[in-house]
Amino acid sequence: MSQSSRLVQVIKRELKNRQISYRDLAEQLQLSESAVKQMFSAGNFTLKRLDALCDILGLAFSELAKLANDNQSAISDLSVEQEERLVSDPVLLLVAYCVVNGWRFEDILERYEISETQCVQKLAELDRMRLAELLPGNRIRALSGVNFSWQSNGPIEQFFRREVQDQFFDNAFDSPNAVRLVKSGDISAATFTQLVNRLQSAGQLFDDLAREDHVYPSDQRHGSSMILAIRQWEFGAFKALERG
Repeated sequence: MSQSSRLVQVIKRELKNRQISYRDLAEQLQLSESAVKQMFSAGNFTLKRLDALCDILGLAFSELAKLANDNQSAISDLSVEQEERLVSDPVLLLVAYCVVNGWRFEDILERYEISETQCVQKLAELDRMRLAELLPGNRIRALSGVNFSWQSNGPIEQFFRREVQDQFFDNAFDSPNAVRLVKSGDISAATFTQLVNRLQSAGQLFDDLAREDHVYPSDQRHGSSMILAIRQWEFGAFKALERG
């Protein structure tokens, strides 16, 4: 796939993530919907149009280009069977989490009660799933983004609802590394749409910053989750695997 084609695919993905339809985009660009569809079909964007798209997405062009480059080998989602396999094996799920968050092989072994052989086996399985590439010298290259898409109501989403979200919210959110915002009010449909777009942008910002933080050693990064709230925490099943 050419660089321009990857850029178009990333723009389409980011529009989808923000729930911005071609009709919505046409209104913001002051074009007809058919003109927007033709623009994406042909992959023909002027620099001025790219600037406008970046403004709508809330991304700098450099960020968009980086996403396109990262998208070259990254997978966007897993099959139902792959999701079922991940949630059925806590160690495999843990290693997958570490991989997509930029951990090195030795970091995983140092932090968790996992043998070298076991870690290699899990990485080899992730390699077959195309979540990671196991390179010579037990080097690891992630083949997915930090937050690839889940199957709608699939095994990972069901696992999240059943095992993860209650743990996350079982907290007072009163420490320096935790924030929970709860807002209520009567708002219009237009305001609701604007807020949804801003929240989608915040989610993309989380992914981008998490990817950039891969340059830091694993002991300088802390597991964090954001669901209209954010706090440092570690999933109980992962914590149980930590070395004493």
